[in-house]
Amino acid sequence: MHRNTLIKVRFLRLVPVVAVLALSGCGKGLLGGQLLSPEIIKVTVPTETVKPAIKEAPPEKPADNSPILPPAPSKPAPPQSRQDSRSDEVESRNVIAPTVPPDISYRDETLTEDVTWHGEVLVEGSVTVAPQATLTIEAGTVVRFRAGPADSGSGGVLLVQGRIQANGSNEKPVLFASNFEEPQAGDWQGIVLLASEKKNLLEHCRVEGAETGLDASFAHITMKNTLFVKCRTGARLQDSLLVMVGCGASNCAIGLSLFDCEADIRDASFSSNRKGISAVRTSLYLAGSTLYGNDFEAVAAENSRVKIVGNSFTLNGSGASLTGCEGAVSLNRILKNTDYGLLLARSRVKANGNEIAQNGKIGLQVEEGNSVAWGNILFSNGTYDLYNAGNGEFRAIGNWWGEGTLAHIGKRIYDQRMDNGRGRVLYMPVLKERPATVQ
Repeated sequence: MHRNTLIKVRFLRLVPVVAVLALSGCGKGLLGGQLLSPEIIKVTVPTETVKPAIKEAPPEKPADNSPILPPAPSKPAPPQSRQDSRSDEVESRNVIAPTVPPDISYRDETLTEDVTWHGEVLVEGSVTVAPQATLTIEAGTVVRFRAGPADSGSGGVLLVQGRIQANGSNEKPVLFASNFEEPQAGDWQGIVLLASEKKNLLEHCRVEGAETGLDASFAHITMKNTLFVKCRTGARLQDSLLVMVGCGASNCAIGLSLFDCEADIRDASFSSNRKGISAVRTSLYLAGSTLYGNDFEAVAAENSRVKIVGNSFTLNGSGASLTGCEGAVSLNRILKNTDYGLLLARSRVKANGNEIAQNGKIGLQVEEGNSVAWGNILFSNGTYDLYNAGNGEFRAIGNWWGEGTLAHIGKRIYDQRMDNGRGRVLYMPVLKERPATVQ
């Protein structure tokens, strides 16, 4: 037993010696056997595959003659959803800090009984006025909309299925806006009238920063002295009856959009929009209104019945374009628009007593249809005072073309005499004096 223990101790003492001899490159084993060649057990690692360990401390400053490498690109963040992008934008804008809590506040609620709003009202998400209820808003009320939670999908909206009576005054208008200091189009959804054929009224109101300030479908609405400012669309109506007096829109993509409506618009102001008024299959009466500085065009109507009387179209991209329309355009001042003053395409319109002058390219442009122009002032437009873009005749008899000779007047009219593919313009006789109807 003692002998076996001694042998084990001696063997354990020999193990380090064997290891040292193997690492020293000796070709023979202790017992005369062949060991593995040192070249076979040698492992070489290419220097370019060795990467430095990442340390928390900043890298040492390189020498002056060493190139400075850009930092390693970080893992790209996942693309933001529209809601996330909107959230980032919201966080970067200043929100109005209320000095006192709102008098009334809602969060995704439905009003089933008559309610009156006053003072400061905060709507988070949506408020719905049920079909049997009436919402009355007193003069001086400020209604602010804040988007609901991200998972609600609500951008702040007032949905009226019953009736709304917003009774502002000249001294105390009613304000509908978001909770941002500087309004931007799309801050909140807007006021929606859905199948509300009762006596809805917006009087002395201001609507700011909505996607669509007023969106009405199958509704009746009267608006007096109401303005839509910095909305994507000021007001959009479909299959509705509209009366507007002293209203308007500014700094919107579209001031007023009408589809299959009956609209009576008086003493309105549409300025600094991309497009002032757009009407499709609509009965449009527009009188005593100012359309100024709209980038694209002031009024565009298609397949509509129109009566456009006593308005001012100035410094717009184009004045008024009527396509497939019938009716009358009378006593308007259509001046200094960039492109054309008045376009009548495939329409049956009476154009009488208008001043169409100093427009950048064309005063009156016609194309097919059975329109007639008489008693108008047509002069000093950029390229032509009248341009026939169709192949049918156009009657422009009895207009005043300025103080030039008949030969000069003829050069200002583009028709068959200049292009055989165009129809004639019948313009003789001409008025010798400026009409007194437009001054």
